[in-house]
Amino acid sequence: MNKTTDISSSDIKLNFNKDVMISHEKVLDLLRITLLVYNYGEEFKVINKDETIEQFINRASDKIENLDISEERKKILLNLKTTACSGKVCKFISNKETDVQTGITINDKDKRICVVFRGSESLYDWYYDLNIFKHTLSDNIKVHKGFYTQLTNNGVCGSLIEEVKNKLKEYPNYEIFITGHSLGAALSTLFGYILSHNIDELVTVVSFASPRVGNKYWKKAFEKKKNLMHYRVTNNKDIVTAFPTFRYRHVGTNIRVTDTNVETFFNYQDNSWYDFSIFRCWRISDHSGDLYYNNLIKNTW
Repeated sequence: MNKTTDISSSDIKLNFNKDVMISHEKVLDLLRITLLVYNYGEEFKVINKDETIEQFINRASDKIENLDISEERKKILLNLKTTACSGKVCKFISNKETDVQTGITINDKDKRICVVFRGSESLYDWYYDLNIFKHTLSDNIKVHKGFYTQLTNNGVCGSLIEEVKNKLKEYPNYEIFITGHSLGAALSTLFGYILSHNIDELVTVVSFASPRVGNKYWKKAFEKKKNLMHYRVTNNKDIVTAFPTFRYRHVGTNIRVTDTNVETFFNYQDNSWYDFSIFRCWRISDHSGDLYYNNLIKNTW
């Protein structure tokens, strides 16, 4: 493992309150940016690093209207010009070999640095998703080999860590958020963990529709990390959230939405296994990013 991804350093002596609930508005903002990354880099792209998202959406509105996506997704993207008007996409990394697409955004209004991982779009992505063998990080801490390989091959992880460090020098008082949907959620969870060992600042992961990432020792190490928080948003019976199954564990606080309510499971425990198993989470349609957004809109906290 190279130096930038070394997680064997001594733990950070900070004590953030992990029982504090993230705001509903912040979760919605992060999901909007996550949905933007699904089409960003392919159909449209910011050409000026100083261009705000409002300016970008105004310029790209015709392209968005003609995209082969749902009307709901078009509405979400177009609304970004008001919901994230002062935000900027300051960096976009696209690695052709591993098919990782990651955007780094800056929001001056909310003083937020955000790393956004794109979800599963290509067959190559699914090659990584379906690779269920584990990679050993240290001692007994093991994570999904496919997710780890996609994140770290070709120096992607190291480049992202250096980019975040540079942004923190430029914006020292900004919060750090890592987010993504589906495969992007798994990558954001893993990257958040690695990043928290490379910087002192609090790293907050907000994942949407995430599969499990590691074993029980990963769960213990993740939730013990003092400068790391994770809000794992799931939608009703989303089947992807039930996999992988054998000796894999979810981490963090789960926020589960349906079309009628929202439930919060702080420090998710394995004795609630049925609620998060394939026996309950079996619906493919509940994995849709649009449906996640709609159900979050219906249920506030």
